[in-house]
Amino acid sequence: MDGPIAVQPLQGDITFTQVLDWSIIATRLLQFAAALILFGSSLFYLYGLSPTSAAGPGISAPGTASAPGRRLLLLAAVVALASTILWIMAETAALGADSSDSLRPSALLSVLSQTRFGQLAATRIGWLAISISAAVALPAGKRLWIVQSVFGGALVASFAWSGHGAMNQGTARIVHLGADVLHLLAAGVWIGALLPLSMLILRSLRTQALTHARQGAHALTRFSGVGLAVVATLILTGCVNSWYLIGPTHWRELFTSPYGLMLSMKLALFALLLLLAAVNRLRLAPQLRTALLKPAALAVALRRLRASLIAETVLALLVLGLVAVLGTLAPPVSR
Repeated sequence: MDGPIAVQPLQGDITFTQVLDWSIIATRLLQFAAALILFGSSLFYLYGLSPTSAAGPGISAPGTASAPGRRLLLLAAVVALASTILWIMAETAALGADSSDSLRPSALLSVLSQTRFGQLAATRIGWLAISISAAVALPAGKRLWIVQSVFGGALVASFAWSGHGAMNQGTARIVHLGADVLHLLAAGVWIGALLPLSMLILRSLRTQALTHARQGAHALTRFSGVGLAVVATLILTGCVNSWYLIGPTHWRELFTSPYGLMLSMKLALFALLLLLAAVNRLRLAPQLRTALLKPAALAVALRRLRASLIAETVLALLVLGLVAVLGTLAPPVSR
């Protein structure tokens, strides 16, 4: 998954430059994380929780998670909006002749209207304003989840147009951009589901209610159903991206260049994520379903799932952090 292409920072005071670079990376990380949560969590509420008739006896309808789900999506949209604004301010300071440009309306307006990344950011701000309005105005439920998943998906996909794929021309541009979009959306489906899943498991641990545990087990089963397609999409599109960014003639730079080393770390963390996901699917989720028939073992099964989901979430955040850094580095094929 590519991050936005970095704007060259100001030369001069190294301390200011370092602060500016890390501010841009931090705001990108917040944008990525919040956008993926907005998209993936709203989708999860659509497919992960079913009405009683479809889910089985004792499993509550989607409205059970409405209040915390609505708050989660509202928070994600607000964080995405705030981080997008801060990102534009940092990029404006990097482009300008003075650090105070980030606070001057005329400089900010110039960046928003005259640069590609500024125009993309302005579009994202508009989408997020609609998303926040929907989270406030619409009652929690299917309509809200649909609206948020549509705008969240558009927000996530838009990062492809500020990534390295947008620099290609002709067929390469179409293929690379398409792979970027699919990669980003698949990451959103996976990463965005981790928080609502964790919330269900934590609620089950807190209440020790069998109905809540059944809902958690059902949600895990539904999430596992899309997991294989998500993983396959991530691997396939990741290979396409690597072909365009590393290329067969630069593979040694995976172990020597800053970009290659960061990408190698990202791949290693992704492998650990796959391992954890496999453990959840093949071992912990079946243990939870078995524990539903043996309530004495329920707490142990839920605690193991909680630990695994927390570890998966931490690894996902580390991956996003590396993605934010990768966006500031030139890939081998560009040199």
